[in-house]
Amino acid sequence: MDALENVLPQRFNNRLITWSKQVDRPLPWRRERDPYRIWLSEILLQQTRADTVVGYYHRFLKAFPTVQDLSDAPIDVVLKMWEGLGYYNRALNLHKTAQIVHTELKGQFPDTYEGLLALPGIGPYTAAAVASFAFGRHHAVVDGNVLRVISRLMGLQDPVDQPAIRQQIQYLANELMGTANAATYNQAIMDFGAIQCIPGNPDCPTCPFASDCVAFLTDAVSSLPIKRKKQPVADRYFVFYIFHKEETVWLMQRGHQDIWPQLFTFPALEVTAIPEKKRPLQLRNQLQAWTGLDLSIRFPHAPELKQLLSHQRIHGYFLPVHLPAKTKVPADWVSVRKGDFSAQALPRILKTYLESYGLPI
Repeated sequence: MDALENVLPQRFNNRLITWSKQVDRPLPWRRERDPYRIWLSEILLQQTRADTVVGYYHRFLKAFPTVQDLSDAPIDVVLKMWEGLGYYNRALNLHKTAQIVHTELKGQFPDTYEGLLALPGIGPYTAAAVASFAFGRHHAVVDGNVLRVISRLMGLQDPVDQPAIRQQIQYLANELMGTANAATYNQAIMDFGAIQCIPGNPDCPTCPFASDCVAFLTDAVSSLPIKRKKQPVADRYFVFYIFHKEETVWLMQRGHQDIWPQLFTFPALEVTAIPEKKRPLQLRNQLQAWTGLDLSIRFPHAPELKQLLSHQRIHGYFLPVHLPAKTKVPADWVSVRKGDFSAQALPRILKTYLESYGLPI
């Protein structure tokens, strides 16, 4: 490929490894060779900063020291451990993969890139990482850091989130690795992107590749990598009803589809917009049709909170509803005494509400 004409793989990875020996990021999964621990760390690291993951990594290993322990754990316990990391499908797939490895693969992770790629929640990057770090397989990792390094080094002018360009970058990554030790090389290039070739204001004059980097030589560092325009953010509106009676409130567990899969929220209705004071009758009718409860409801001013997801902006409107003593609630509601949510994983918007306003009990 033309992009490799001015960058010799052997020279590149020699300089990269030399640079990496001067850097030692104190991360607990570095130099790890246990596939379970490597896989766990890589799943936690998806779309999450390393400094945030460290605490979760230690807590997960303490609670689930082996893949069997994770497989045997109830999914609600796993989700509660995951609480605060977001992108909860990662936790669901983590649990599914643990069950497959324990029950179908006799506790042994596949030792090939292809075998790892077949497991839930494991994509090309994670498969390459586990294959190289745990089993020494010769597969180059391509995460966000590596995308940035290669796109700048080669001066790629196409959006890196296009499938064809992503394949090209994977090819370039494999070629740049050359005959270097896969685990050493992969760790080094990820560290290089995280420390040296950072998104904003990288220290290019001290970069070991400054004389070869197309972006630096053409003053294009700040414009690379190129990405397609982001998907528009959709606004969604929910009314969360805080049903309470004496020292008890009720939650509902969400399904597998849509946002917050299998997390717990206050019983909620999605509406077309945040309710205004002139809409209490409509909300009351909706609530009674939904729950079957004949309630006389007051509609005090209630706070609106927001949570930004990947492509959705959630608007939450929290409405306390006092239940008379003999009211029977729907069978699928979960009662919580005295606001003790230690057994239920909650989305961030609910945790923010509870921290800011508390419960009406």
